[in-house]
Order: sequence, then structure tokens, then C-alpha cells
Amino acid sequence: MRAAIQPGEDETAKAQRRRLTRRLVAVQEEQRLRLSRELHDDLGQMLASVALELHSIRADSAELDARLARAAQLVDQLSTRVHDAAWSLRPADLDRLGLRASVEDLASMLCAQLGIPCDVDLEALSRPLEPEVALTLYRIAQEALTNIGKHARPSRVSVTAHIWDKRLRLTVEDNGDGFDGDVAPGSRHLGLAGMKERLALIGGELTVETAKGKGTAIYADVPLPD
Repeated sequence: MRAAIQPGEDETAKAQRRRLTRRLVAVQEEQRLRLSRELHDDLGQMLASVALELHSIRADSAELDARLARAAQLVDQLSTRVHDAAWSLRPADLDRLGLRASVEDLASMLCAQLGIPCDVDLEALSRPLEPEVALTLYRIAQEALTNIGKHARPSRVSVTAHIWDKRLRLTVEDNGDGFDGDVAPGSRHLGLAGMKERLALIGGELTVETAKGKGTAIYADVPLPD
């Protein structure tokens, strides 16, 4: 005989799963922070020391000087990559400067790399937010802008935040290639799924508007406390 399902059991199970998932996300972010610090503080400093030594060495021949210069250049490039990797894992600015400055940096870096204009209005992100909410919105902006850089080929990008009806909305838009939401899922779709899951954990919601050749708009809405 099948056991009767008591009212509320489904909701209780869902709540337990949400708590477990949030804890897993928190653990993941703690690991990201630890790895970021190790990359930046330990490996980054070691590479900086090696680069300094290489730049100061002068050999007895032009050939060796050229090889040392090349080695120093490679170490400099590696240092830059280590810094970028540490920053993407857990940007120091998020803890030091806050969400607004961190998202502005993300948008500025992308638009500088693409050589395109960037419209930024993130005053709404200056208000105090729970650390979990701030981190989630940062990750949404990071994933959305990464997708733009990889896939969109836009001539303009817009990143804005506004408060309406007791909700905070972060919007990332581009006028690039867009995509067909009906096609088989690819890497971008997996990224969107991850954004939706992250937002759901804090009671938020993700909306995507896109079409082939029509650009893409991503709206991340999170509730604000009364």
C-alpha cells in the first residue's frame, strides 16, 4: 500500500533542497576565494619576483640578452593570466569596493577589449545588499558579459540597474547577433541555466529576450527587503 503524502511535504522537501543548494554554492564560493588568494598572493608574487630578476640580468652576448628578454616577457604574460584567473574566481574589488564598482569594471573591460561604446547606469547597485545577493548579481553580470564577448559581436553594450516595485533589476543588453532560443542547448544555454539557478536560490528570476540578429537582453530581478 502506498503511503499517504501529507500536505506540505513537497514544500518542505523543496525548502530543504534549496537550503542544501545554497550551502553548496556558499562552499563553492569559499573555495573560489581561497584559490583566488593563493593564485594572487603566492603564485603572483613568485612570478613577479622571477620577472624582476630576469629584467635585471644582462648576459655577455646579444643572443643571450634577447633570450632573457623573451623569458621575462613570457613571465610577464603569465603573471597577467594568473591575475586575470584570480580576479575571475573572486574579484578583490567585490569585497573592497562593492558591487557597483565591480560590475562597472566588468563592463568597462569587455567594451575596451571589443573597442565598442558601453552605456553604464548602476546607481541602484550602490545601496546595501546582502552578501549573497551582491555575489549572485555579480556572477550574473560576469556570465552575461562573458557570453557577449564570446558570441554576440555587438557594436554597443548596455549595463543598467533600476529599482521598481520592491525589486532590483540588473539588465545587460547588446545589439549583437542574438540567438534562437528554440535550437539545441549549447554552452550559452548552460550559462543561462546556471544564472537562473543562482537567482532562484535568493528568490530572484531571470528573463531573456533575444532573436537571431536582434541582440539579447538579460534581466535579473531580485526582491528587496521591506
